[in-house]
Amino acid sequence: MILVCSALFLLASSASCAERTVENSCPPAAVNIVGSDYFRVRNDTCFLFVNYESVIYETAKGKCKSNGGTLAMPKTKDINDFLLQEIKTFLNSKPMWIGMNDKEEEGKIVWEDGSKVDAWGNFGKGSGGLLRGDEDCYALNPNDGKWHDYGCSKKGLLGFRGNSKLHFICQY
Repeated sequence: MILVCSALFLLASSASCAERTVENSCPPAAVNIVGSDYFRVRNDTCFLFVNYESVIYETAKGKCKSNGGTLAMPKTKDINDFLLQEIKTFLNSKPMWIGMNDKEEEGKIVWEDGSKVDAWGNFGKGSGGLLRGDEDCYALNPNDGKWHDYGCSKKGLLGFRGNSKLHFICQY
């Protein structure tokens, strides 16, 4: 379990830090639907690992949003490494959608909250390759720990279907 302290709380009291758990950090409605087994807490953030359903990016985004969340945004190496570790505890070897895309402008990659992506060298080899215009959404691949782009448009280049169906991670 991860412990989180509020600096303000510590100044005002000598009480100990509050332990962050699934029960006090994750949306109760979501926990009641899928159970606590698929949730993990890191620092003050709750993550839901949906490895029991493969959906297109927009559907994944909508499912996260329905409980007040977003697709996971591993903005730091620490969070990225945590997500990878947890994906492996589920014995999942398939990529999982994260909240990152360049749907608005090709090559301008942003997080779901609109902030610019600071790559810190985590893009997978071949991301943004031959099918660049059709691979606008990103997933975390547990096999190499990198972010790879996948199709998330209605129709891909030369008529190929552009909607990849993947597992996904929500963040609350």
